[in-house]
Amino acid sequence: MTESGTSNVAGDIEAAAQRVRDLSEQVMAQAKKNGLSFLEGYERVLKNMLDFEEQAARGTGQEWAQTMVSTHVNFVRETSEVFLGAMREQLKS
Repeated sequence: MTESGTSNVAGDIEAAAQRVRDLSEQVMAQAKKNGLSFLEGYERVLKNMLDFEEQAARGTGQEWAQTMVSTHVNFVRETSEVFLGAMREQLKS
């Protein structure tokens, strides 16, 4: 193989490698975007579910039920804020 043939092959390999890197970056960016969208959707569903749980407990008229549900809802909200916040930061980086 001639010297120019060798440099053409090396150039082709480098160009292909660059295309793979570019595509990989695009795939990662889209995955992060999709992950953030999923996370936001999950947070909305969780909030609605917890709001409904509190509303149902108030509807019973039983103070013990309202207290128990309120404690549960607060625990879920606080732990999910920490967990989902950490996930959001991971997806943004």
